[in-house]
Amino acid sequence: MEHQDAYYRELAAKWQNGTITPQEKRILEEWYNQGQDEPVHIPAHFAKGEEEHKRRMLAGIRKKITIQKKPLLRYWYAAAAILLLCSIAGGYWLITGRSRSTEAFTHNGSVTPGTDKASLTLADGSVITLDSNTNKVLQQGGSKVINSAGGQLTYQVAGQDQDNALLVFNTLATPRGGQYKLTLPDGSRVWLNAASSIRFPTAFAGQERKVEVSGEAYFEVAKVASMPFRVVTKGMTVEVLGTHFNVNAYEDDLENSTTLMEGRVKVIANAIHAEQLLQPGQQSKLGKDGSFRLLSNVDVEEALAWKNGYFQFNGENIRSVMKKLARWYDVDVEFRGNMDGKDFEGTISRFERIDEVLRILSMTGLVHFKTDGRRIIVMT
Repeated sequence: MEHQDAYYRELAAKWQNGTITPQEKRILEEWYNQGQDEPVHIPAHFAKGEEEHKRRMLAGIRKKITIQKKPLLRYWYAAAAILLLCSIAGGYWLITGRSRSTEAFTHNGSVTPGTDKASLTLADGSVITLDSNTNKVLQQGGSKVINSAGGQLTYQVAGQDQDNALLVFNTLATPRGGQYKLTLPDGSRVWLNAASSIRFPTAFAGQERKVEVSGEAYFEVAKVASMPFRVVTKGMTVEVLGTHFNVNAYEDDLENSTTLMEGRVKVIANAIHAEQLLQPGQQSKLGKDGSFRLLSNVDVEEALAWKNGYFQFNGENIRSVMKKLARWYDVDVEFRGNMDGKDFEGTISRFERIDEVLRILSMTGLVHFKTDGRRIIVMT
């Protein structure tokens, strides 16, 4: 069995560097598609470069799957089982759903994925629990607040009342295992990830539109040329007029980031009084050590993965992977052993049960898992 696995890994390496023969490619395709409902064709023009290799593999999978939030996303699971690229000794190899590592995962019970749930703190300090099954309408500072099915909170204010509306602030917060959507009074749309919050006025007035964010949020900002939009986090300020961007500002991360999809934004590092102007496809990273970096040609799909319903790991260490899982599934994680070099490449649905996600990760053979209720132990 080990000799056979080594043979297929060798074929995968030859496929990656472009030296695979037509006969070898056919052998690899047959092995790669064993047990799958629909074969995945390996294109003859497949890229030789490592980064292009990964991009094409993930793009090919996504073309076959319509991303939509359903209770059972078996196609996403099949895709993840077909393909999980694992970074080992500088190379990338394929793990299929027939992996021999069935003993690498043990569990006691199962943890379900996150759902649409949040809490809304009103100006008077009262707190309202929100979920996707609750329809509520209330009044806040001249704005009508509507909570709709599907995890959507909308603030509506009449145009003539905008400047005269009473300025009060609300805070929308998601717990671990929650997410929510928000439409602000100006029509700007916000997607809030798990363990995140946004504080905002119930009506925008004056010379700016300012909100405060912790955790992670994706913005589609309505264009109002006379009133810049500012997102303030603990370490940075993002200034825009109208654009689409993602802000990751979890306080327990070593770096926070802003990723731009459309338009232009200015990112200000508050502590060091430095700023960066971002173009689409660029990402600003602010480290807890004071580092302030600008990256170009980043994978914006990775930054948007959580909003679109999946986890995307691009060379992420298992500690970072498990931190994302812990926020979404509301679990605690314990590590046993050296986790250096345990890096993962792949895409998995956020709506799979945690035991299925852990089973997929364990297929790499890099780590093993044991669960006890809401506690996950990661072992080497």
